[in-house]
Amino acid sequence: MARAPASRDPRFRPYRAAVIGVYLVVVSVFALLVTVSVARSVWSMTPRREPVRTATLDRGACTTRASELSDALEERRRALPSVAPASRADTRWMSFRVEWLDRVRQAERSCGVDAPGREDLARLFRQLEHLEDLYTTSAVQYSGEVGPALDRFHRMLAAAREAP
Repeated sequence: MARAPASRDPRFRPYRAAVIGVYLVVVSVFALLVTVSVARSVWSMTPRREPVRTATLDRGACTTRASELSDALEERRRALPSVAPASRADTRWMSFRVEWLDRVRQAERSCGVDAPGREDLARLFRQLEHLEDLYTTSAVQYSGEVGPALDRFHRMLAAAREAP
């Protein structure tokens, strides 16, 4: 035979309401703090783009600068496997990323990518940033998936070499 559900004592209704209220306040404050923390982190990791309509460099210098930035990005990507421990490659990449994005913003200002007639340069720099986004994803995946296995392999290799 099924038991009838126990009815809630009406004397404790204010306490139940207070507990639910405190719970909702704590959860809301926690969610707000996490949201603010993530927003600050993203804000600090992404240098601001300022619209500049005057160019101080000619097209040739701008394409050379974009090529140099691309080469620096590729060089750092190739160096990912040499970071030890490999599981920390993402933190090194992120510090490089912010410095690199500052250089991109400086190049954009010098090239006047928002100036009329320079839409092709603006697209070039946007593509360069898209490439950096893809490389960042690759660095994080490398660090999280390959890095721990590679670090474990190096530890095992060192232990095997030391064994008699």
